[in-house]
Amino acid sequence: MPRIDSAQRIDRKAAILDAAERCFVRSGFHGASMSDICGEAGMSPGNLYRYFPSKEAMIEGLCERDFAELGAGFSALARAPDIWEAFEALARFHMIEEPRESCQLWVEIMSEVARNPQIGALRKKIDQFIETKIRFALEMARDRGQTAPDADLDPAVQFLITYADGLMLRRARDVNFDPKPHVALMFSILRSMLLPPATPASARLTTP
Repeated sequence: MPRIDSAQRIDRKAAILDAAERCFVRSGFHGASMSDICGEAGMSPGNLYRYFPSKEAMIEGLCERDFAELGAGFSALARAPDIWEAFEALARFHMIEEPRESCQLWVEIMSEVARNPQIGALRKKIDQFIETKIRFALEMARDRGQTAPDADLDPAVQFLITYADGLMLRRARDVNFDPKPHVALMFSILRSMLLPPATPASARLTTP
């Protein structure tokens, strides 16, 4: 059997994940069979199973890919002179510019949490990852003087997570939903929570 180098393996895994994502969005987690995914990926079952032994493993692979992309976006915040501006741009990318199918896949994954222990464990990992990254961004803003010095970050982190969950659900279920004003509102509320009371909600603090 010919050897597969690491680049080929990465490419094939990416192709399988892309195919699985299309199948999950089109047919749902339960409706999409491994045979469907094989056909979408143009692979035999024996070949596909070498990379992913189950649909749960594919969901985990999709989430790991999203982790890497989201992690890179948050890392870029450390180089931004204005955390607020960079953070809002990152949110717009993931909540507005990402295709609606990404939201549909997220909802499909979340619907499995209560009945699939493996997906439930993955959800906890996702929540912890997102909470850590959001806290990282807000702590940087506070350290740079771009929030009130005594700003309480805990409620702000939970507000962002809860609001974003609702926004993703709205995008997934309503093809006519426009997320733009809701993302702007989210950051308006966040500023009111973290900026000094005398600072207008629309203002952005700059690094001293």
